[in-house]
Amino acid sequence: MTDTRRVAGWVALGSGMLLLIGIAASSLGGATGLAGATWPMGPGMMGRGPMGPGMMGFGVSGPAATAIPGANEVRVQAANFSFSPSEIRLHAGAEVNLTLSNPASTGVVHDLTVPALGIHVVANAGESRTVGLRGLPAGRYDAYCSIPGHADLGMRATVIVE
Repeated sequence: MTDTRRVAGWVALGSGMLLLIGIAASSLGGATGLAGATWPMGPGMMGRGPMGPGMMGFGVSGPAATAIPGANEVRVQAANFSFSPSEIRLHAGAEVNLTLSNPASTGVVHDLTVPALGIHVVANAGESRTVGLRGLPAGRYDAYCSIPGHADLGMRATVIVE
């Protein structure tokens, strides 16, 4: 086995172990993430630290941890390795529910991450997850799946808020 393959194997093993640790930690408790998942994070992470209020589910604008009753829904479907639609249109200032659907056929976890808007929705294979969005500023934003290697394989989209 070449050194490159050996290193890649150790990286894959380490990534798998980190995933298992995250799953175990989520069953024990921690900070609640946007998709209703529990993440092992301390204070100051994702919302009250350098990102400021209003991001990652805290405050009056940006994502909320759950769907907003009565708000319109925009659905995005994950595939191996793309999003449909690849151009996601949202209304500026309006309340909207963004749903990420990850069919069981993908066999892996996917997420939809839009750093500039503080959006991070995670769905396991066979799941759909919804986050409520409020007061989004107009603009064009890069979106991608943050699972290692997925964006490089084409899991990218553009979010247009107008």
